[in-house]
Amino acid sequence: MSTRPPITLAPDLDPWERQPNETPHKHGQFATYRDIGRTRTLTEAAQRLTLAYGHVRNLAAQYRWRERVEAYDQHLDRQYEAMWLQERRKAAETDAKILGAAIGKLAQRLTTINPAEMSVGDFIRLMDVAMRHRRVLFGDPTETIAVTGDGSSPLAQQFAEFAEMPPEQRRARLADLAASVNQRIKAVDGSDDEDEEA
Repeated sequence: MSTRPPITLAPDLDPWERQPNETPHKHGQFATYRDIGRTRTLTEAAQRLTLAYGHVRNLAAQYRWRERVEAYDQHLDRQYEAMWLQERRKAAETDAKILGAAIGKLAQRLTTINPAEMSVGDFIRLMDVAMRHRRVLFGDPTETIAVTGDGSSPLAQQFAEFAEMPPEQRRARLADLAASVNQRIKAVDGSDDEDEEA
């Protein structure tokens, strides 16, 4: 067993870096142990270093290998999490642009749709796409408001009401929907009505 006390880790250095009382050779031995990976053992380090296990155990105690590799592994975890957070952000930005473009095309098409030729199923799909896009961009609501009635869902009731509207009312409803979608697209793009007037 080693009679030397463990080294003191420098507060201004990362624990896995070479410490003030650690020679480059000793740090290289530590790096061999560190770089084995999460399944590292002192036995495997001893084999790679071609040193006796007891000597490696003493080195590990004196130079605080286990504590230092734990800090190193946590550092790698933080880097990995940060990398994936950045990738998720990039993907979300790309998805928002694609969805915005798709809704923009839909909004342009709404003004030319003949409501009399539109089936209830077509309207349901159109409304579903627009509402899903809105929820993605602005987040899901924190509470649900339900309209009770004849036992059908609130959305089904709205579709049934739409189907019963005369063509002029359908056209007005679709125009309102198109205006709402356009307004949301402008909000996502960062433009507003004041910018257009100026």
